[in-house]
Amino acid sequence: MIDTPLRKFLQRKPTVGIFGAGLSGKGAAHLCEALHLSYELCDEKKGHSTTPHFQDYGICIVSPGFSPQHPWRQQAQDNEILCIPELDFAATCFSNSLVAVTGTNGKTSVTEIVAQLLRENGEKALSVGNNGTVLSEAVASKMLPDEGTYVCEVSSFQAASLQFLRPTYTLWTNIAPDHLNYHGSFQNYFSAKAHLLELTQKACFCGHSLQLHKADFPAPLTCDLVFAPSIDQEATWLHHFPACFSHGQQENFLLVRTFAQALHIPEKTLHTCLENFQQPPHRLHCCRRIGETTFWNDSKGTNLHAVQAALESVKHLPHLCWILGGGGKGEDLSSFIQTFRAYPIQTIYLIGETGQQLAQHASEFHASIVVAGCLENVFRQLPQQEPFSLVLSPGFTSWDQFSSFEERGQLFEKLAQNYRYKA
Repeated sequence: MIDTPLRKFLQRKPTVGIFGAGLSGKGAAHLCEALHLSYELCDEKKGHSTTPHFQDYGICIVSPGFSPQHPWRQQAQDNEILCIPELDFAATCFSNSLVAVTGTNGKTSVTEIVAQLLRENGEKALSVGNNGTVLSEAVASKMLPDEGTYVCEVSSFQAASLQFLRPTYTLWTNIAPDHLNYHGSFQNYFSAKAHLLELTQKACFCGHSLQLHKADFPAPLTCDLVFAPSIDQEATWLHHFPACFSHGQQENFLLVRTFAQALHIPEKTLHTCLENFQQPPHRLHCCRRIGETTFWNDSKGTNLHAVQAALESVKHLPHLCWILGGGGKGEDLSSFIQTFRAYPIQTIYLIGETGQQLAQHASEFHASIVVAGCLENVFRQLPQQEPFSLVLSPGFTSWDQFSSFEERGQLFEKLAQNYRYKA
């Protein structure tokens, strides 16, 4: 049965308007069908309705890609239509516990680890969000029994306007400037994430680095606030796990451990979970070796914080070469320059839209700059006389040249596998 606040709006106008025909929009449509609700799926792409019928909508479900300034959202609000994210719509339709996971980096990995941890502990748990199954789809398809727990990745786009979702626990991995073109400022971006804390019922577990922002947290909070220890404090414990995991992933392990300890999950269960954890594709890993030459794929690294984690993880490698650039999100490019000046990078290959912008500041880097433009050109210009370590951790989105970071990472790995030294 749909929750009373939504029923009130739908009694007045019985149709649900859904903006966006991606995974979240299609999941919301499936849930409407399961609830026997009339809906209209609208998208600006060809093949979908591009003319919303606002006069018929009781509520509008807004996909993450529709910013608050989008004309459709503006018009819906002008017509006093309740606009909610897909997560809120799904939240009115189940009574399960839910663990929310947010942060600038590491959300998907932590979501998968926590769901696996709960299952290792004998509970029923399902990961939902950007892993391919959105919450509405899981609820509509009854993928989880009532006693199970949803572990849900929550983006800043979704968190900013949540009204009905009530996480039992929240895990917040870290924070760094990101999506500023959407939120307008770092403070707005932070506040979007922090809004989850105000909705959390029991406790929010935060990565160690978030202590730097403790004064910016909303107050008063009804949930407990627990911070994970630093890597330096737990260096001995982290030695249990493979060295291939990056600096950022190690921080996430400590966050998950803090959560597990609070829930009295045995340390042995946690060890089993982390030892068996397989990181998602296109996170920092070595995808090919040719003697002393190595190729590292971190295509998911789409912001400065992710690049910093990658730099910390591979700074010991000889003859470091870096691929930097892509589609911009309103970042401060000078921060990238200052960051790279602090590491022993031999050559930086610039690609994409922001690569062209960064090329204008080539003299400010402490590295050789090659304006490659695209990945194929990077591989045409690699060193031939000595081994090197080539890292794709581009710091920006893939949307200027690719449909997704996965496509970008796949091309990088293909080029790496095909690479041969010239005679």
